[in-house]
Amino acid sequence: MEISELTYYLALHYTSGIGSRRLLALMEYFSSAERAFNAPAHEVIHVPGFGKGTTEALISDRSEALREAVTQIERLPEDTAIITYFDSDEYPDDLKRIYSPPPLLYVRGNKELLKSERMIAIVGSRKTSDYGRRIAQEFAEGIARERVTIVSGFAKGIDTAAHQACFDAGGNTIAVLGSGVDVIYPHSNKSFSEELVRSGRGAIVSELPLGTKPDARNFPWRNRIVSGFARATIVVESEVQGGSMITASLALDENRDVFAVPGDIYRSSSSGPNVLIRDSRAKLASSPEQVLAELAWSSVEARKAKPIDRSGLSIFESRIIEVLEAAGGPLQADVLAERAGLEVQDILVQLLTLELKSIVRQMAGKQFILAN
Repeated sequence: MEISELTYYLALHYTSGIGSRRLLALMEYFSSAERAFNAPAHEVIHVPGFGKGTTEALISDRSEALREAVTQIERLPEDTAIITYFDSDEYPDDLKRIYSPPPLLYVRGNKELLKSERMIAIVGSRKTSDYGRRIAQEFAEGIARERVTIVSGFAKGIDTAAHQACFDAGGNTIAVLGSGVDVIYPHSNKSFSEELVRSGRGAIVSELPLGTKPDARNFPWRNRIVSGFARATIVVESEVQGGSMITASLALDENRDVFAVPGDIYRSSSSGPNVLIRDSRAKLASSPEQVLAELAWSSVEARKAKPIDRSGLSIFESRIIEVLEAAGGPLQADVLAERAGLEVQDILVQLLTLELKSIVRQMAGKQFILAN
């Protein structure tokens, strides 16, 4: 899209009363943003979805909307692009199919990630438990190893844990904001956002204009983009009335797969996923491998645990393997040392040896798990 055409497109987008569906209707009717922007009232009123009031608003707001559009273009940083619904080579096909696709997206970082063939959203509560963070990290890391892009909302808690674990595992991740891409929220993620952009393995995305401050009204609407990017959404922890439940509902409305990680029935942060499973609105998620297999993105047979060859292992190495097998999941080094009856400094040496033998692998948060 030429810059002049993009400016007119932005101006239409910033006109009061012109939502995504009306904007798309204007473009379909006039075949050009410039023509739609400059069209007289007697032509605009014939566009589907436009009545007298909406037409008058479009005409009266033209000058102010155009000034805002020009300002946005002038402010656009070098690392940021604007992708419109009509940029077929860059706008994600899955996002285009949702009920109310965003007319445009501001993208900081690697915009090529938006066309990833395989994406999974991991969402959850801002106020999360150690269990929830561990699950988010484990799922994000496991999914990232299969070269699946992780999408989330960059909020505190589950979202950030998933983004960080994916990134640490060498994967690609997309963060969808409820503010402008130049206004990072929460502020504690500022340095991480810069790292994502510099690395080429991250993209910061928003449909909101540059300079837009975070607002509670923006986040539920933002969630349709999170679920719209992804083939499947995994809910890790959430209250029944939490924002992640909105994301799950939006995904279900678009016939996308929804998974939920079960949790403690006495913990309110597990109530959302548990209800989704109880009501058969989500599939129970027991591991990243299981989710990938359900999506036909990995072979179940290839993922079956292989017996560990214990020949040549020391007594201490065998003991560590026994403890990890009994745990059935990742353990912190100090917990592993206590259960194995070893000193922490000694167990770190043994774990390094087991990592070199590809028997144990280290996860995010200095946790260790059997590699198979």
